[in-house]
Amino acid sequence: MIIKGSTFIVTGGTGGIGSGCARMLLDQGAAVALFDMIPVEKGDAVAVEMTPNGLTGRAIYVKVDITDSDAVKEAVAVVVNKLGNLKGAVHCAGVAIKRPWTNDMLDVNVVGTFIVNAHVADAINYPLNHPKSPTEHAPFWTTDEERGVIINFASAAANPYARVLGYGPGKTAVVGITKAMADFLGPSGIRVVSISPSIVLSGLTANFSGYFGDALKKHATFPRVPLGPEHMASTVKWIIENVGVNAIDVPVDGGWKLVMDKPGAAGGEDPRALAPGLE
Repeated sequence: MIIKGSTFIVTGGTGGIGSGCARMLLDQGAAVALFDMIPVEKGDAVAVEMTPNGLTGRAIYVKVDITDSDAVKEAVAVVVNKLGNLKGAVHCAGVAIKRPWTNDMLDVNVVGTFIVNAHVADAINYPLNHPKSPTEHAPFWTTDEERGVIINFASAAANPYARVLGYGPGKTAVVGITKAMADFLGPSGIRVVSISPSIVLSGLTANFSGYFGDALKKHATFPRVPLGPEHMASTVKWIIENVGVNAIDVPVDGGWKLVMDKPGAAGGEDPRALAPGLE
């Protein structure tokens, strides 16, 4: 997939990983729609700020709840109408590990992934499903041509080796949705891939990154430090541009599989004091 001239939706697009991926795509010549839940005036300002000089309008902000299927469908239609040439999505939106287990976490991290994937794929396929009439759809359309790529963000916690009982299984579900979507959308020429980072420095991890940083130093291979949004963005670029990458989860974790010391070991702090999501 060629990035330049294509349009991508980035969910969680005003956050740490999302904004890093959006900036990379804009720098590579794409148009980008930022999906998030911050107020419209703030989101519009972020879109203007990250747009390269002289390229006004190449980034837009759309406030949307990714757990609302009808709202996502409408938001995707706005992107198609305003920017055109939709080629995929980078799905970064999610509820952080610092939150306790709730149905909201399940809705956002799991159901939201399915909703975003489904509506983006439908929008990519829509004008191609029935060449003679875009309003008349064949039951299924097959092609050998690459039409698009969807990238979901899972987590090292998708391999649940540690105390992330609420967050981890939800991210395991993201990997499962990714592989099932890749199989289903393969005949339509749409690739689906997930990325599983270790700890990424952002506002979402600010209050407990030190705790995980200590674990990285002990148990990762290299590098043994938290990563930055730029490491996720470069992985997104590689996936988009490499047509052979499909139906897999790509670990970006320095070889760390979330191996942790046990709670209270050697007088260590109970992690639940740092974040309720660490069960």
